[in-house]
Amino acid sequence: TPEPCLNWRQVPGFPVFGTGQPTEPGFVQIAEKLSKDKIIWFNLRQEPVAYIGGLPVAPRLADQPHVNVEVPGSSADVDAMEVKLVKEISSREKDGNVEVHKDAGFAENPMDREDVAQSVKLDGLKGLNEILKSCGETSMPGISVVRVPFNEQRAVPVECFDVIIKALSSENAATTQCVFSSQLGSGRSSLGMVIASILKAVQMITKLNKMVEAGMAQKSWADNIIKTKFEDPLPSEDNKDAFMRGEFEVIKQLLEKVPETKAGKVLADKMIDICGTPPEGTGMQNLRKIIIQMKYKYDASTEDKQTVWKTMIINYIERYFYLICFATYVKEHEAEGFKKTFVQWLDEHSDLKAMIAEGKDKLEWTRKVDQSRVEELRNKLAGPDYKEKLGLLVSDLYKLAFQTYHDIPRGPIKDNLMRKLACKTLMEILPSEESSRIQQELVEKKLSIDFDTVVGLVVG
Repeated sequence: TPEPCLNWRQVPGFPVFGTGQPTEPGFVQIAEKLSKDKIIWFNLRQEPVAYIGGLPVAPRLADQPHVNVEVPGSSADVDAMEVKLVKEISSREKDGNVEVHKDAGFAENPMDREDVAQSVKLDGLKGLNEILKSCGETSMPGISVVRVPFNEQRAVPVECFDVIIKALSSENAATTQCVFSSQLGSGRSSLGMVIASILKAVQMITKLNKMVEAGMAQKSWADNIIKTKFEDPLPSEDNKDAFMRGEFEVIKQLLEKVPETKAGKVLADKMIDICGTPPEGTGMQNLRKIIIQMKYKYDASTEDKQTVWKTMIINYIERYFYLICFATYVKEHEAEGFKKTFVQWLDEHSDLKAMIAEGKDKLEWTRKVDQSRVEELRNKLAGPDYKEKLGLLVSDLYKLAFQTYHDIPRGPIKDNLMRKLACKTLMEILPSEESSRIQQELVEKKLSIDFDTVVGLVVG
């Protein structure tokens, strides 16, 4: 049974909330979690959503059942499509039922998802907008609904940043409640929560500075609040890792070419952390750390699945880049009431779009292995007695793998990477005739290429 309000959480210190797509009864539960202050509901799904029997459904392409449909056009176009979706579902009714599809279980990589078809009773068919309108008349009086159609995994179209700014810039930062919903409440909800938190943080900073200017507070008091609440990184072991700190090549290039983005990165990082995963936050995804975490999964996966991981990693780098730019823009333009949009700011910094387009895939996609150590191992194994020598080399192969992946945290991903590299290196240093024989036997017997299997085939 689906959770009524999947992955519900609040950003510490802000009236900013995130959730997966609620069930119909879930909206009532959410209303009970919120205060009586103003509520703005941000729907970050680009695809239309309907409800059958209180549970949400969305359209998928027949040949891509595990990937969200990207719907081009305006929010009005998507709203119109939602009406069509409800009519289409109704037209597929057969004996009071309708066929729906779902994933057998959650898997980050779409290639690991399994499609399951089931027949459900066609009860209570309605669109998401109809439910939200009803909430505005009952459990959440006066709720405002804003669609922010970000592409999944990405921070585009960039106009979506301005949609959130327009909705929140004149609101009370401390009291107006923002709820960001997406399918799972993970990537897109986290993105919306970070954007809102950046804006609310700068609004609060502006208010503190005005209090100092008016003589209502001491500068040292205000500066201390700003530093501790909006700038100082939260203590974490991850801060020792340059990639966990977001120091990718294109990000370093951004900070060098546009120096004001250094302060923007500080603010963006703090908001990303408090909106992110524990222990720093209470969320689903840390939009900075997820980049290198996905890179570890890319390294550990098979080649066929690496394509999907690589696309996700590149999208995540682009998303992080735009969040830093956005934080920089907000710091510059909030105090004057955003007379310039973020889209206009990016147009003025026209080289930034080219910078991220050219630099978002500048990552070490293949690990550099110490070839001098590989040659040492090859020489140790050389000779007709290589089978007898192999037992002594096993620990050396693993030492090389450990040295190559020394920066990756302990766990199953690191173990898998080390075994893969140990196996690859062994195949490299075996005599060429023996390596060819092993390759052929692996294919003929349909065996998986792993370290234990290869060692077993060598020693017989």
